[in-house]
Amino acid sequence: MKTSISIVKCQTYEPKEVQRALRLSIDLIGGIDSFIKRGDRVLLKPNLLYGKGPEKAVTTHPAIVRGMIEMVKEQGGVPVLGDSPGMGHAVSVAHKAGIKEVADALGCPIVEFNRPALPSGRKGNFFKNIEIDQTVLEADVVINLPKWKTHAQMLLTLGVKNLFGCIPGPRKAMWHLKAGRDPLVFAKILVDVYQLIRPTLTILDGVVGMEGNGPNSGDPISLGLVLASPDPLSLDQVVCDLLGISRKSLWTNRVALEQGLGMEGLEVKGETLEDVKIQRFKLPRLSRVDWYLPGFLKKGLLNALQAKPGIAREKCTHCHQCVKICPPQALQDDSKGLRLDDRQCIRCFCCQEICPEGAIFIQPGWVTRVIGKRTKE
Repeated sequence: MKTSISIVKCQTYEPKEVQRALRLSIDLIGGIDSFIKRGDRVLLKPNLLYGKGPEKAVTTHPAIVRGMIEMVKEQGGVPVLGDSPGMGHAVSVAHKAGIKEVADALGCPIVEFNRPALPSGRKGNFFKNIEIDQTVLEADVVINLPKWKTHAQMLLTLGVKNLFGCIPGPRKAMWHLKAGRDPLVFAKILVDVYQLIRPTLTILDGVVGMEGNGPNSGDPISLGLVLASPDPLSLDQVVCDLLGISRKSLWTNRVALEQGLGMEGLEVKGETLEDVKIQRFKLPRLSRVDWYLPGFLKKGLLNALQAKPGIAREKCTHCHQCVKICPPQALQDDSKGLRLDDRQCIRCFCCQEICPEGAIFIQPGWVTRVIGKRTKE
């Protein structure tokens, strides 16, 4: 049976326009009645990466959150909102993102994901001990509310990647260390999390997305779309189609498809792909070149060819958030300024993801830079 994905135009975050788009996107895939019943405990999982205003396009827009809380309550569901931000607490990040005001006005509690638990009777295909927050496991319905953004390591952060926030904060750092330098391993972790949670409904905020140096310091871009699906993996595949890129260029899609997931077929409803295809969208620089060579050769290739975090010292305010979040502790900030130890860096790009000033960027390896420069000359 094919999986339905709806595409609806939504040009602004004006409340009535958002509510219209949300209702239509859900009606096209079966209607809200097919997802929420009276008395259901409904967890809303937005993207609360970092505490920035909604105009920065870092977090799910409060208008999307408002619309979904209202729909849940209309159905007689009991909503709660939660996430595990990259830095800080869910309540404080939601406040800065304009979401707490909406949640408070509608009587929707915000919970911190700080109760790790192993899902009963469920294990990942690759990793058997992934702990999910208890709030997620206790919910009758999980509504996934990702933001359409670029991501330095995964290429894009969409429906599947957004679920990584269901792992309590300290555990996320451990999984980054487990993945090491390899985005393929990290994608396997993300696909396992997706299979453990299997959200009931995913709504993608693509009214204004982020391109370039995402997911925290990229540039907002007007996309004018809301997408909905019961399956975030299928939704992510359609986003690749809209961008005109291979579905397998997104690491999570590649891993899932190689497992036989997401192969049932897709049925796009609402707008056609041809009518709303994204003509211009700046993807982040990614590089993984190791050719499965022996370790003694691979290390040299990684330093010469693979992208790594670069530091724009003129933008750095020495807030030390990158130092605090770095899983292998490869960053130091002292009298000589912010420094990266290439030998310790695992290329997880958590530092770039969390930097509030955009002072950390994706820097290609020196050989790649030289080749690129000569190609332009």
